[in-house]
Amino acid sequence: VEAAQKYTEEFSDDIVNLEGIYVSNCDTKVLAHTNRSTVGVTTRTGDYLKELQLALKESGSRVYNTGILTSPATQRQVVSMYKSVYNDGDDPAGLVGLGVYTDGLARQLDSISEHDMKGAFYTLLDLNDMKYIFHEDKDKISTEAATYELSRISEVLKSSGRDRSGKFSYTMNGKKYISVYSYMSDLNWLFMIDATEASVYKLSGSMRGYMIVFSIFCFILIVLFNVINKKREDTAKSLDTVVEKHEKTRESLTNAVYNDFLTELRNRISFSSDFEAGKVNPAEGEAYYFALFNIKDFSSVNIAYGEEAGDMILITTAKLIHSFFPDADVYRTGSDEFLVAKKLKKDLAGQSEFLNNINIALLSLSKPFEIGDEKITVPFEVAVASKSRNVNISVLPTLKNIMRSSTKGAVSITDLDVEIHDGSQ
Repeated sequence: VEAAQKYTEEFSDDIVNLEGIYVSNCDTKVLAHTNRSTVGVTTRTGDYLKELQLALKESGSRVYNTGILTSPATQRQVVSMYKSVYNDGDDPAGLVGLGVYTDGLARQLDSISEHDMKGAFYTLLDLNDMKYIFHEDKDKISTEAATYELSRISEVLKSSGRDRSGKFSYTMNGKKYISVYSYMSDLNWLFMIDATEASVYKLSGSMRGYMIVFSIFCFILIVLFNVINKKREDTAKSLDTVVEKHEKTRESLTNAVYNDFLTELRNRISFSSDFEAGKVNPAEGEAYYFALFNIKDFSSVNIAYGEEAGDMILITTAKLIHSFFPDADVYRTGSDEFLVAKKLKKDLAGQSEFLNNINIALLSLSKPFEIGDEKITVPFEVAVASKSRNVNISVLPTLKNIMRSSTKGAVSITDLDVEIHDGSQ
């Protein structure tokens, strides 16, 4: 149990904007948690427990995403996810829960340029309970949206059961507004960008004014009619462009959880998802080769040259490693560590190809990094292993143990299949 708690704390240190991650039994009694003081606490009882157990049962081996909610522990908004952990049978042995703060997503939405959002505001609404997740008026967050237009459109969208985009109009405080929306059916969320009708149809309104003034001239009437239609088409295209931008914002909901913003590599959560137990099954004669690169004493670089220089070294390291392993999966699994995973033939040729790329990468990484006027040399260490059976996330802590126990010398591959076989004798 202590080993599981220690691993949970180490895992938590590498996740940006993490509220907490924990492991519990099926009755939600916490066995290991980011916050050690929470161990032994039962997080759900009664109907809330039954509701979670039913949802996890329906999700099976998939992740159950409860969406964005207000954490009862911190009173901050989090993306909350759960996943059942199964034993050798079909019944779950327990579950894993994860909460990630939405602050990163909110900062990304707020960073949209004033030019793109001039005179407009965005809202994100959870149609499960009709409560705001994001709103320009922070006092309305987590409060119910009780308007006729939203109630009507939400019923239509929920009954459709698929992703949809569109627009509708409504009146608020004596002003007419036009709302462009994107419905995410898998989460049952509605993302909207609203602007006053006057700002959206400003050019069309001007044209209508000219049409009234010169209505006695038939020729001018025809000309103005064509101009107005053209302006409306331009406005429709502008609205479609906004919808497209919001589709990209939707993608950032996933990127905020699974990608590392600094290096643009996939992060540790992504690795855990890609290599969860039973998900990766190499074919006969194939194996996964793993290489864990670590910058030794990276904190001294930040102290000596500043965090900006440290960030540039991390970005450059990520690009270099990816360039030497273009067909492999590369992850940033820690603040100063990078993991390469590649499927190759489990033979001498596969081992030689992987080791050759590692040695070339180490040679390139050993050269000084040119950061501004400085030339900074940082030491790297690497641990390498292969595995063809029961490939899962346990390979990461195993690589760390190999790195701690290894001595200086030529890089070699540890066959984890042999290690496991020898250990069972």
